[in-house]
Amino acid sequence: MTTLIILIVLVAIGGYLTTKWDYEILGAMMCFIFGLLILIHSIMFFTVEYDYGLFVEKRNAFKETLNEARKNGNEYETAAIVKEVAQWNKKLAEYKYKNKTIFLDQYIDDRIELLEPIK
Repeated sequence: MTTLIILIVLVAIGGYLTTKWDYEILGAMMCFIFGLLILIHSIMFFTVEYDYGLFVEKRNAFKETLNEARKNGNEYETAAIVKEVAQWNKKLAEYKYKNKTIFLDQYIDDRIELLEPIK
């Protein structure tokens, strides 16, 4: 949310500068650039919940498929699934790290911290 407020303030400053004769071009460029950044930020910020839901559904599918393969005793299928599970666990670790950074945490749902790696 802080990023959005900063970008709005920068667009407002750009709008103010467009009214000054000496800074007209600078103000227009600021409005364009920071307005575009507001659009990108808004899209990424408001799709966080959707991305989390998709990530959890993939996790559930991997977990269920792995449990079925282990229950049936199919070693080849289990080995193939374990490779995908390892990639999912890496992505989970990456998301957990990004959620602890200052700027990237706003693009990661905080519920990601509750998820555990698949074993």
